[in-house]
Amino acid sequence: METVRVPENAPICHYTHISCSTKQYADELETLLTIQQAITSRLDLSDVLTLIAEAAQRLTSAQLSLLYVLDGADLRIAAVSGQINPDDLIGYHIPVNHSVAGLSIKTSQAIAIQDVRREDARLYREAVKRFGDVRSYMTVPLISGTRPLGVIAVADQSEAVLEADRLRVLSMLASSAVIGLENARLYQEQQDRRLEAESRHQMAEGLRVMLAILNSTRSMDEILDYIVKHVSGRLLDCQAMAIYSVQPHSQALAVQAAHGLPASLMDASYLLKAQDTVRRAVSTRQPVALADAAEILEDETSLEMATTEWSLVGQLVTYFQSWLAVPLIVKGEIYGAVLMYYRQRQSFSEEQIGLATAFCDQVALAIENARLRMQAERAAVLAERNRLARELHDAVSQTLLSTSLIAEVLPRLWDKNQAEGRRRLEELRQLTRGALAEMRTLLFELRPSALMEARLGDLFKHLTQAISSRTGIPIALTIEGDRILPPDVQVALYRITQEALNNVAKYANPSQTSVKLRCCPDQVMIAICDNGCGFDPGCVSSEHLGLKIMYERAAAVQASLKLTSKPGCGTQIEVVWPESPTQE
Repeated sequence: METVRVPENAPICHYTHISCSTKQYADELETLLTIQQAITSRLDLSDVLTLIAEAAQRLTSAQLSLLYVLDGADLRIAAVSGQINPDDLIGYHIPVNHSVAGLSIKTSQAIAIQDVRREDARLYREAVKRFGDVRSYMTVPLISGTRPLGVIAVADQSEAVLEADRLRVLSMLASSAVIGLENARLYQEQQDRRLEAESRHQMAEGLRVMLAILNSTRSMDEILDYIVKHVSGRLLDCQAMAIYSVQPHSQALAVQAAHGLPASLMDASYLLKAQDTVRRAVSTRQPVALADAAEILEDETSLEMATTEWSLVGQLVTYFQSWLAVPLIVKGEIYGAVLMYYRQRQSFSEEQIGLATAFCDQVALAIENARLRMQAERAAVLAERNRLARELHDAVSQTLLSTSLIAEVLPRLWDKNQAEGRRRLEELRQLTRGALAEMRTLLFELRPSALMEARLGDLFKHLTQAISSRTGIPIALTIEGDRILPPDVQVALYRITQEALNNVAKYANPSQTSVKLRCCPDQVMIAICDNGCGFDPGCVSSEHLGLKIMYERAAAVQASLKLTSKPGCGTQIEVVWPESPTQE
């Protein structure tokens, strides 16, 4: 490092400033060298983008740094560093022709704006709103030779990021960033050529995964949401997707699921007026491809739209240059259509349209499967209601009838024999308590949400009282701790205990039964024991599904179920959730 000599009688503060500046400059060079080595040594494009964004923020001490990459006529935010959720910005597009970052590329110059809150025609306001509470904004272009690559931008609440020193280090960083991006691009091109041979295999694997999801037991809304979020880009390489359904009575189109569309364009009332493409696919039952989506603006009917609607439709066409609509036909009837959006202009080969059609055929199959599941669920609900009605008649109504008869004869019996009257009065009290417990249990059955909202110990109290009063079997309930579990776990443990006690009442003929519930912070244990006749678990007929269902319920919530029984020695059932890890 160069030594700065201070003459005698010279102002000490002046040369101290020179020394500090020299040291600062040396530190900057050392930091930039380290960053340059890190950037140029990486070949993964995502890593390089992230390193550049982080370096820009660290060198300028800015609140936020962004790295834009050129993507057609847009700039896409590819990396973010700072006090903001990256998911809110990464992937967001801004037009080159209407933004400060775009102007920085066109002029090959850095641009600094002191206060973004003031009116400035160069700013793209939709993007600025996403940056949070920032005031100053600086952009530095990334240009390789004469070819623009993107822009580094920093933003902050103060104007400090606009200082000359920070502009200088950001410009020096840009040179290293260009080298790193070019290296990553060349590596990526090599990888693309290698991966091209594997694309068909990957597509087949993607279809397999998609079919597994589409034909799963998920609800229709979950399946369609998964399709537009995860499947569209993986298989069809589109940047946005919307699934439309035809309303049964009005025949109007409604957006049922969508992903990838900018927030400002999600208003279906605006989108539908421009999407004659979907209507054509629905009416002709054939795919409709628009290589140039701007064609819809040439339709005379579009001239009837209001200024705001026209602006939104224009933005949609600007964002997505090509569209492909494929009808959804379910069991021979038109259900709706899938509209795929592409940022880059597409020629839509027969192979591409055929793949989209095959994809939509699977979506239609998934919709039909979801409908059948809904019908099966409704049938199951009806069957459950019938079961509850039978139990209400067999248990509560019979108990109330006995209560009514005892209450009717009790006054006369009391006059003749008070001892017998007291016995009957106690019997009346037990019957009333039993009916109340049975009714509470049935109310829980009628309101599944109650099973999920109540504490597990309270559920067990109602359950054991109801079964004990109905069967006359004494059930000792012990509760250690209590809690509300995840809904699926709570319902599963309740149903397992219910099935176990019903089996005790039907087959065990015990004189005593016990239920123990122990709730710990990380574990729940249930023990159900009886001193009944017992049985050999290995000799249970396959026609008796009770035990199988109990095991399935336990496995569904990752709980363990252990059953121990011998003829003449009673039965013990232990359920533990979550299942204890295997000891190594």
